[in-house]
Amino acid sequence: MRAMVLAAGLGTRLMPLTNKRPKCLMPVMNRPLLGLWLERLAAWEVRRAVINTHHLAEMVWDWSAAQRPPELEVMLSHEPEILGTGGGLVAARPLLGEGPFLLVNADVLATHELPALLAVLEAAETVAVLGLVDDARFNTVAVDDTGRVLGFKGDPGLPSEVRWLTYAGLGAMSPRLLDLLPQDGYSTLVDGLRVAIASGLPVLGMELMGFWDDLGTPKRLLQLHRQLAYDPPAELAELAPDEPIVLSPGAEVSPGAEVSGFAVLCEGAVIEDGARVQDGLLLPGARAAAGARVENAVLGDGFVAQGELIGGAYA
Repeated sequence: MRAMVLAAGLGTRLMPLTNKRPKCLMPVMNRPLLGLWLERLAAWEVRRAVINTHHLAEMVWDWSAAQRPPELEVMLSHEPEILGTGGGLVAARPLLGEGPFLLVNADVLATHELPALLAVLEAAETVAVLGLVDDARFNTVAVDDTGRVLGFKGDPGLPSEVRWLTYAGLGAMSPRLLDLLPQDGYSTLVDGLRVAIASGLPVLGMELMGFWDDLGTPKRLLQLHRQLAYDPPAELAELAPDEPIVLSPGAEVSPGAEVSGFAVLCEGAVIEDGARVQDGLLLPGARAAAGARVENAVLGDGFVAQGELIGGAYA
């Protein structure tokens, strides 16, 4: 079994944090999203994971070389110019091979067993099975009562009675879908799916069970940490901390600091004497300086917080 992890994006919704850290390496309780996905893929007996890279590619290369599960072969498909969710698949095809594969967006967190989507793909002989969730923020996929995907928001000719769901950034794909995409340059996954639907090729949707969320904004990243600290879902119990203050190696809360609520400090992060932090996430090397007040905020790599920072992300 093989998988493609989409990790090349610029992470514009996560700016300014992604100025120094690619979105796939954003931490969840000090564990990068990419690492969580590679661990799950290895547990499902995926033997090769292909990761596309573009923005801050060297960080992804270095992390993957040092941290990948030993039983998982990780190969990188670098894009000097970003190719999109469709063009990235076409470019990675020589590494993916000619069999069906799992597709994972690196900026989502989910607990559904994705091999189930692959089993449906193979049994139904379809070109794609999309993992779907009902999320009013993003519901743009039209599905009929049999689970067949009819199209996407804005497509002409859709029936008036359809169910609208969200593509969860997770799916199972046949290499036949890649034949429907432009063979060079930028394209999106939806471009290929639209061609498939117009050609009468079946595209199916499968509703995902368990936890799912899109972590593509600083607000969602912080909300997830708040949820894990205060009321973790049962499906994410392994990520729930034992204490509200979580320290990575080399991180430090000075004796004279004041910390309330939760605080998650990644590698080398420091809360100095006289600093006050409430519900904060400090990425590697970030520092709350003496006298700073940080509340409901994310501090980016190496950022030094001074004064009062209430809400938002800083880098």
